[in-house]
Amino acid sequence: MDITNDFKEEILNATISIETIEVVYKKNKYNGKLVKVDRSPFQMTIFDDDLKDDPEHVIDLTLAEEITIKFFDGTIKTFKDPVS
Repeated sequence: MDITNDFKEEILNATISIETIEVVYKKNKYNGKLVKVDRSPFQMTIFDDDLKDDPEHVIDLTLAEEITIKFFDGTIKTFKDPVS
């Protein structure tokens, strides 16, 4: 997925407003609370309660096909690469 500055700013400026993040890969999907964001290099970690063995998941931004952010106010934003 192409990570734009808009996407980064959305995450970095609203970390306390984010309820959950869902990331979709070709064969897997993870959904959980945002637990960590690193600025440089930009990286996000979520905590997926459904994963009993290793609930922390570092989002692979190069393999992600779609990322959906759900905010506490009910707003939902989805980011994905444009279809060519």
